[in-house]
Amino acid sequence: MISFQKRLLLSLTTLFVVSFLLLGFFLSVTLSDRIYESKKNDLLKQASHIIHMIKEDGDTVHYLSSEDTAVDQIMIKEDGKVIYKSSSLNKKQLEASLRKWKDNSETTEFFRDYNNDNQALLIQNKDDFAVYLIDDMTEIDDIITQMWEYLIIILLIVLPVVYIIVRYINKSYIAPISEVTYASKLLAEGNYKVRVPESSVTETKDLYISINILARTLQSLNNEQKLQRNRLETTLQNIPSAILLVNNHGDVVISNDTYNRLFNNDGPSLKGYYEEAIAYSAINRMIKEAIATEKTINETLDIKINVHQKYFDAAVVPVLSKTRKKLEGVVIVLHDITQLKTLEQMRKDFVANVSHELKTPITSIKGFSETLLDGAKNDAESLDMFLNIILKEANRIQVLVSELLELSKIERNNHLQLTPVDMSDKVKNCVEVVQPLALKKNLEIKMNLDDEVFVQAEPSKLKQVIINLLSNAINYSSDNDEIIVNVRQQDGLSILEIKDNGIGIAREEQIRIFERFYRVDKARSRDSGGTGLGLAIVKHIVEVFNGEIEVDSRLGEGSTFRVTFKAL
Repeated sequence: MISFQKRLLLSLTTLFVVSFLLLGFFLSVTLSDRIYESKKNDLLKQASHIIHMIKEDGDTVHYLSSEDTAVDQIMIKEDGKVIYKSSSLNKKQLEASLRKWKDNSETTEFFRDYNNDNQALLIQNKDDFAVYLIDDMTEIDDIITQMWEYLIIILLIVLPVVYIIVRYINKSYIAPISEVTYASKLLAEGNYKVRVPESSVTETKDLYISINILARTLQSLNNEQKLQRNRLETTLQNIPSAILLVNNHGDVVISNDTYNRLFNNDGPSLKGYYEEAIAYSAINRMIKEAIATEKTINETLDIKINVHQKYFDAAVVPVLSKTRKKLEGVVIVLHDITQLKTLEQMRKDFVANVSHELKTPITSIKGFSETLLDGAKNDAESLDMFLNIILKEANRIQVLVSELLELSKIERNNHLQLTPVDMSDKVKNCVEVVQPLALKKNLEIKMNLDDEVFVQAEPSKLKQVIINLLSNAINYSSDNDEIIVNVRQQDGLSILEIKDNGIGIAREEQIRIFERFYRVDKARSRDSGGTGLGLAIVKHIVEVFNGEIEVDSRLGEGSTFRVTFKAL
């Protein structure tokens, strides 16, 4: 696209050139007409004078020879006969030229022959005389040529002046407008740091000042908007609840990180129509109802995400305009209450389990006590048997209460002092402790221990973990079998593995064995005096030590418990 300066320069140059051409044309025509008229009058006077002199003085040749005339060629006819002719006049050439001109029937005629050295011809018919005067007209070409030279010189002087004026207009008025236009485009694109240099031209100075003030104001507003947006985004992204914003067209415009993590597998933010973007019908139903009624909808949703069942306290809140006459969109807040539900269920299960665990020994103690009071105490053999049963049940209650207190202390995690512990030595000590229990079932405990496998732990609690796992392996193993204990360091980890060939654990039960009071084989657990709290205690201790515990088991083929800690 041609710049304004070039277009202006081209326009003015064209205007001046055309103007000078038109001026030269009109001047040429005017000068030609004036010169022709002057030449005609001059020749007419001379012709009249010649006729008058011929009439008064018949000696024409003498007169014409003596008369100082400015006419190049003269021919005079009287009654059609040539009475005088200039020596330079070619009669045949004149007659040939006259044939191309008008018929000389009029009294006076004036012609110009462009083909014959640009000559003028005057024919004067008067009183039987015909005077032919031929004169040179080349001076008119010289005058017009000189006029055009002057016009061209003036034009060549004017064009640089026009160029200078155009440059001045461009610099003083057009360039500032271009700069302001460019700055406006940058402002429209969001570059609010742009500034234009202030102009010394009065007409554009205010424009420069105004655009700079506008840029500063927009930059200030943009910074404030960015600050507010960052605060809002930070707030939304750090809110633990999942949040969605759907506009009045039904398109999802905001989904925070919590929603993307819970419902979108850490994928990108949702976009598009909500029924297509949101894959959960319960949420879509609440959104549709809130849009239709323009009222807040609150529900507790039970949603299955992957393989997990989660519970959400859901609220869909319509966003109305200031006049509350137009729906701007809806905000969806999904607060994960799965943990609360789980804790509530655990509390109920805990109360039920504790009640169940205490009911049997208390019933036994009460029943045998009443039996003794009814007279069985008089029988020495019955007395000893009933008292032993009462003692056994009391011990079960004591163990249960002790393990509950122990679990509570571990969960508080405010009394443990962690120190480096050699796990291989600790395993040897624990095997010695449970060896008598293993000998009762004729079990062999094989140990594959690396030297100096250190972990950060509390020695007594680590011993409790190992003994619990060894005791479970012994309790759930068949007679005359073996238990393998491995301790090694691998990939920066200290690993403890306890493997048995016992009854094994079904896959669907493996995720629950670390729950309180959960037993794989309830009858065997009760016979062995187990409370169902051992693995729950083990899990909590391992987590306090920043470790992990996992089980690999198949039903009827045995189990392998693996505990990993960061190696020291």
